[in-house]
Amino acid sequence: MRGILVGLGGRGRFWAQITRESDLVNMVGFVEPVDEHRKQAIEQFNLTDDQCFTSLDNALAAVEADFVLDVTPPSAREAVAEKSLSAGLHVLAEKAMGEDWPMARRIAALAASSGKTYMVTQNYRFRPLPRTTRRLLDEGFLGDINTVSMGFYRPWGTGRHYVLIDYALLIEMAVHHFDTLRYVLNSDPVRVWAKTWNAPWGWHKGDVGHNVLFEFDNGLMVIHHALGCSVGKPSSWDGELRIEGAKGSFTWEDEDLRYVRSWPPDEAQDRVLPCDALPASDPHLVLREFVSAIKEGREPECSAQDNLKTLAMVFGAILSDQRGAPVDIAEMMA
Repeated sequence: MRGILVGLGGRGRFWAQITRESDLVNMVGFVEPVDEHRKQAIEQFNLTDDQCFTSLDNALAAVEADFVLDVTPPSAREAVAEKSLSAGLHVLAEKAMGEDWPMARRIAALAASSGKTYMVTQNYRFRPLPRTTRRLLDEGFLGDINTVSMGFYRPWGTGRHYVLIDYALLIEMAVHHFDTLRYVLNSDPVRVWAKTWNAPWGWHKGDVGHNVLFEFDNGLMVIHHALGCSVGKPSSWDGELRIEGAKGSFTWEDEDLRYVRSWPPDEAQDRVLPCDALPASDPHLVLREFVSAIKEGREPECSAQDNLKTLAMVFGAILSDQRGAPVDIAEMMA
């Protein structure tokens, strides 16, 4: 499949490398309005002048393509979606699917009416820990599960727009974890309570500390707690997950999936479970899912419609913090 990559900042150049390593796609155009970023990409990937453009409009007029890979800031997401979908191209877009909830809903509506595939690169769910945990839970390894927590503590977002936007951690980082939770638990939330704050030594304009409590549709209670300006022991990027079940608990400890049962004593266990071997790294699996869904005529994981459920968690948490009260997810989706 022929693609146009829009955005050649650090993340865009990451995706340029991923697509170069893949035999599923061939990038025929590269779009970047900032001269410095465009020059960096030209030098790094030995691009020619006729492959590079300062606007998506110019690229669409000059090259034939099947899809657009959108690696622009969330504020540009809607414009890229409108131009790409109206030109008959599929879209693979970085998260978040819009800088706010109304934009995300408009993009999802555009995708639905276009008849084209729109997928969001929620790559965390494609890693070994989430895939293995989901499989084991589906097989009933822990029996009934009820209480779940996930923590994230890192010196996060030290540059770019992360330091400037409100609720940066929820929009740009926790969105990965919320999507992972939906995938691992095979369930969706119905209600959210949230409180956000900043630590006095932090470097962000917006709040990057939070406690967010979700009630899921199967009765699960799930808490996500985080501090994005932590200068102490860092958690893994996947987050520190704990799932409590009738037969014990799962914990994510760096790259390990640990199973512990402490009661009754004659059934006590403490062991690290092997993670499933996956055929490729998570960004390559995202790309594979996108291409396969198009060829098979099916909805991909992390489609625009599915990703709305993840973003309802993000923007529902923001609304809950602003109101100082719980928010029903049904209100967000109405």
